[in-house]
This record gives sequence, structure tokens and C-alpha cells, in this order.
Amino acid sequence: MQHCHALDKTQLQSGRVEASALVAIVGPSNAGKSVLFNGLTGEYSIVANYPQTTVAPSRRCISVAHGAIGLVDTPGIASLNVTSRDERSTLKVLFQDSPQGVLFCGDALHLKRSLVLLAQLLELELPTIVCFNKADQAASSGMAVDMVRLGELMAMPVIEIAAAHGIGFDKVQESLNEFLASKGGAFAPDVAIRYPVVVEQTIDRLRTLFSLELRPSRGLVLLFMQGDETARNWFGAQLAEEVLAEAGRVVEEFHARMTPVRLQLALFQAREAWANRLAERTVSQANCVVPTLLQKAGWVTRHPVFGWPIFLAILWLTFKGVGIGAVDLGGWLDGLIFSPLTQAIGDLVTYPLLNEFLVGQFGILTMGVANAMVTVVPILLVFFLIVHFLEDIGYLPNLSVLANRALSALGLTGKAVLPLVLGSGCNTTATMSSRILATRKERLLVSFLVALGVPCSVQMGVLFAILATMPFSALLIVLSAVMFTSLGCGMIMNRLLPGSGQSSEFILELPSFHWPHPRNIVRKTYFRIKWFLLEAVPLFMAAAVVMFLLDKSGLLNIIKSLLHPLITGFLSLPDKATEVFILVLARREVGAVYFKQMVEAGELEYAQIVTGLVVITLFIPCVSNTMVMIKEFGGRWAISTNLAIIGIAILVGGLVNALLSWLA
Repeated sequence: MQHCHALDKTQLQSGRVEASALVAIVGPSNAGKSVLFNGLTGEYSIVANYPQTTVAPSRRCISVAHGAIGLVDTPGIASLNVTSRDERSTLKVLFQDSPQGVLFCGDALHLKRSLVLLAQLLELELPTIVCFNKADQAASSGMAVDMVRLGELMAMPVIEIAAAHGIGFDKVQESLNEFLASKGGAFAPDVAIRYPVVVEQTIDRLRTLFSLELRPSRGLVLLFMQGDETARNWFGAQLAEEVLAEAGRVVEEFHARMTPVRLQLALFQAREAWANRLAERTVSQANCVVPTLLQKAGWVTRHPVFGWPIFLAILWLTFKGVGIGAVDLGGWLDGLIFSPLTQAIGDLVTYPLLNEFLVGQFGILTMGVANAMVTVVPILLVFFLIVHFLEDIGYLPNLSVLANRALSALGLTGKAVLPLVLGSGCNTTATMSSRILATRKERLLVSFLVALGVPCSVQMGVLFAILATMPFSALLIVLSAVMFTSLGCGMIMNRLLPGSGQSSEFILELPSFHWPHPRNIVRKTYFRIKWFLLEAVPLFMAAAVVMFLLDKSGLLNIIKSLLHPLITGFLSLPDKATEVFILVLARREVGAVYFKQMVEAGELEYAQIVTGLVVITLFIPCVSNTMVMIKEFGGRWAISTNLAIIGIAILVGGLVNALLSWLA
């Protein structure tokens, strides 16, 4: 398959991409849409064995025999009646981007639920290519689906795929080519679900308000009748003001006869009956299916008694893996490559200022490149191999169930575990993932907790690497300080934020535990490290340049003098720690790595190390996360959050220092 370059909506509309059609990949959460997207485009979009991995649409252009197609990977939805921001972005793709067709990716393990969603999509009257993923997992669970018969009953072809193994991609590609050749005609939906007479009459009345060329689909009209925001906006953009008012009166008359709740129930019952009829005629189930070892393991990990010891054991293994394995790997890389290289460059460059700029204390090679490659890359490698194994085996959703009751004290549900855990990979990704939460209050709470007490992968790895060389008491003090600060501040924020009485339901699909594919784990780890090298290494070098200029201009000494009472007095840290906090302001992990160097050089005592780690961990998030917070919640929230976190970090650090001094 030949590939086009990256595609976005603006490029498509402006004609800078020669795409003949736009096709949206739509389906339920955790059905394998992103795996399908990756396989068709040759690009990489994050995949994992839990729902809501995709939180924003991704666009790419692919070439087939009859031209180019723009593919859009959308967040998973349970129905077109969406609640969260990530789900609404899927509706915006369907209604605002005006795709010429839909590639539906269903879940063969949950066939009936997928068919209910498919019924709604077919009512949008867009040409639809239908495929069902996880056919291999369905078979291993004792369920056989006759996809050929299913296609005959729906009068449209159905493709069976096993995306994790790359099976069926060729058939999907052939269908996309046929879609383009027929301009969608070969995949025109031919399914009409009938609803109560009053509903059908109202659909007809609303559709007649439009001219024939602008007449909306049944699905869009039904969403308008249910008060959906995206549908209302579409109607408002298409109808004159007086006609829009008439549409509103038609809906009011309808609601006088059938309330919105009764309407939703009637629609669901009709679609469910259609899905049940299809499933009954195409699905056979084995009478006796013995639970596998992995299925039993999934039950144990969410058990209220056994689940927490398992979680602590995983945390301890991660701590040891990063603290020991990554440090050994980093030392090997340093001794083999970077120390000889920097020594050679230092000997070669004799001009003092240039020598110091390259390989001095704040040199772009020693502080910038070497820190990133020797300290950070080994940490990321070990950390992400562990995290991606847990993702792909299906552990995170079970952790959500386990933590649901504990998070209720913060006004959150177990669903918040997903963005909180993602924060340990990247705070920016976690803040974006908060879109999966139902209320604005929950999203604000999670963004605050991520920024306050969830270190990103690099920072957490450096934290573990330092603590692995210290007494166990240091680990307990740091983790306790961060945990109790996060819980206490979270409870306070829960009471202060508007909507304290709101609570969303905790409904989360639990994927089946299955043994991960090593290739997928290695692939995801590779892309994570690649993104770090492209994004963070230049920032490490820029931080070195800033510190070099501050040092040579004398501003660094001025800043140290101004902060001396706070750093050496309240926190009992050496003046050099000021350099760490300057770096942390720009990028958390850069400051953490520099702090690790101070520890390794023996410049800090036990109490100073513990105090410093607490402050660094609780300090403000990186600039990229702050920018995402501004985009998601506004500048006022982002700035006030950052200022509050700085104050909290310093206050807690001072209290830890005072406690350690008193115990000493």
C-alpha cells in the first residue's frame, strides 16, 4: 500500500491533499479501531487493551488503486447519544467534517452491543463498510459468529478481522478501493428500523422542512428530537430562523405526546430488538467454556481484598526494575559511549569558553544530550516496557474497578484511574484523557491531581532511581507525603469546585485479560522513546544553554541570593538546589535529572534528598501540560492551578524538612 502524508481537516478542505473521500472509522470503545487505523495507514496511533485510549480524532491519508482516501480514527462511543467531550468529537467528525462514508469497526466479543451502535450509524444514511474485530478472541471464548450470514441478513458485506494479528486488513483495503470506485454506492445502507407511529410522523414532519438536497438523515433528525447539541447546531446552520422556530415547535408538540425519556427507551428497544434478531440467527455459543488462567487473574486483580496487594507488588517491581535495571543500563551506556565521547571532545576543543559551553557543568553535551541519553532513555525503556505490558494485558480497567470506592472521597469514580495512570507516562496525555470523564468538575479535579502529584514517566523513573539507592524509609516518606498531599488537596478541591453535588455513574467495559503481543509492547515503547528524543532532547539542550547564560551573566547568583532564605532556610537545601528549581520550572524531568546528579555527587544528605524529592514531585507541571490545561479549561484555571501547586510544593517540602529535623 502506498501512503500519503498526514491529513487534517483544514488541508482536506483547502485542497492541499488530493483525497477523493473522507472516511471515518467509528465503533465502540476498545474494539480495535486504532489498531485498524495503524494497519491501514502505516502510521502509529496509541493502542492499548482498555477503553477510551483514543481521546481525539487522528487523521491520515492513504492511497488505494482508485485514488486517495482520508481516514479519521475517532474516539470510541457506545451510542450517538454522547456525554463526554471525547465522544462528542466523534459526532463532530460525522456531522461537521461531512465524511463521504463510515468504516464501522465492531467488537465480535460484544456483538449485540456493537449492532445497536451500528443501527444508529446506518440511520445516518452514509455509505458504510462493516467489519468486526476480535473474531479470534470470540472463538476462544466459545462464541462463533457467522459473518457471512450476518452480511446476508443486513444486505451488506461484513468483514471478519483479527486486527492484533493483521488478519483481514487486505479485505478492508479492497473494500475501501471498491468504496472509492463506486463513490460509496456499493455500501449504501439498506436497513430501516421502524419506530412507534408518532415518532415516524415527527421524523417526516421535520424532514419536510428542508429542501430535497439538504434533507437530513433519519439518524440526525432523531438526535435533534432528543435535544442533542451537535444536531441542534447542524439544524441551526441549515435552516432560516423562522423555519428553525417551526422545527422547535414540532419537537415541543412531540414531547407533549412522548417525553424524551420515553423516546430514548423506545428507540433503544427497537434497535436492541433488531440486534437480538440478527444475533440469534448468526451466533452459536459453546455449552461449556472453562475459564482460562488469565480470566481468573483478571478477577483477582479487581478483588477488594487481593487486588491491593497485587497493585503494591506491581508498584514495587516497577520501582526495582527502574531503580536497578535502568541505572545499570545507563552506567553501561555512559562508560561505553558518552564518557569517552565527551572526554575526547573536551580534549579536542581548547578554547575555554567553547569547551565549557560544550562539556562544562552546563554544557549542551554533558547536561543536555548525555543526561537525556544516559539517564532518561534507559529509565524510559524499562518503565514503558512494564507499563505497556500492564496496558495490553488489560490490567488498568480492573484497577479502575478496584479504586472506584477509594476515589469516591475525591468526588471521582474509578474511571478517573485511566487518566491518572496515564499521567505516569505523560501529564499532557493524561490531561487530554480527562475528556473521557462525564462532568467538568471531574475533569478539573483530575487535571489538578495530575499536575500536583503524578510525576511523568521520566520524573518517576528518576525518582525511583534515586530512592533505590536509599533506605526504605526514604521511599515511605516521599510516597506518603505526595499521596496524603494529593488526597487532602483533592478533598478540598472537591468541596470548593462548583457542582459538588454532581456524581457520574461508573460504567466501564472490562476487556478480557489476554497475553500481550511482544511486538506491540516493543513497538509502543519504541514510539514513546522516539517521541521523547524528538521532543525532550532539544529541551534538555535548551535548558543547558539557559543555565550557561544565567551563570555567565551573573543572573544565576542573583537568583540564588534572592531565594537563599527559602532554599537554605525553609527547605534546608544547598544554594545549588536553586538551579534544580529553575530547571523544573521549564521542564520537570530536566530538574529531576540534575537533582539526581547532585545526589550521585554526594552533595546532599538524607534529609535534603527526601525534602528535595517531595518538592520536585509536587512542583508545577511542564510547559506543554500547562498549554493543554489552558486549551482545555482556560488560562485562568491553568495559571491559578500552577501558582497554587508551587505554594503547596514548597509548604509540604518545608513541613517534611521540619519533621526530619525534629526526628533527627
